[in-house]
Amino acid sequence: MLLLISAILLVNLFILIMLIRLCHSIKTQQKFLKQQIYLLENSQVLQLQKNDQLIDERRSYVFLQALQLRDAIAKQVSNLHPRAIEDAPFSHGLTAKELSESFSPMQLEAIASIWDLFHQYVDTYWRTEQGKIKTVFKGAVDLKGSEVHTILNASNQLIPKIDHLLKQMKGVEH
Repeated sequence: MLLLISAILLVNLFILIMLIRLCHSIKTQQKFLKQQIYLLENSQVLQLQKNDQLIDERRSYVFLQALQLRDAIAKQVSNLHPRAIEDAPFSHGLTAKELSESFSPMQLEAIASIWDLFHQYVDTYWRTEQGKIKTVFKGAVDLKGSEVHTILNASNQLIPKIDHLLKQMKGVEH
């Protein structure tokens, strides 16, 4: 009987040791899972931060392109500078998907309008029949009705429109 009690105690002791090890293993796995969850949450936060940073970079890039375009037109207000038109960005440089991920619908409309107006302006006043940018013009700055005077007037009229669209693009004006 003593032998049976000893055997039962030994089995119970063995079970107790196994339960302690199992409990320790569960605690270790629980710590590991908490670390994994923490890392996953942080990676998601980091990914969101990277996405926000990319969106900010895209917005800044497109806005700078639009400012360069505006500057090229503004240089035509007092005298003609064909090189400024040649060097102006004829595109914002982003795909439709990149734009839609980075701008609101109202801002997208402003961006499209800025480049549409610029292309109309260039096609109307600056393109040759061969598709090149003109470098020689008829008339003079002070000669009303001349080609030079017409381009200066068109430039003067276009700048406020571009300025309004730039404000809309930045979300300043609704």
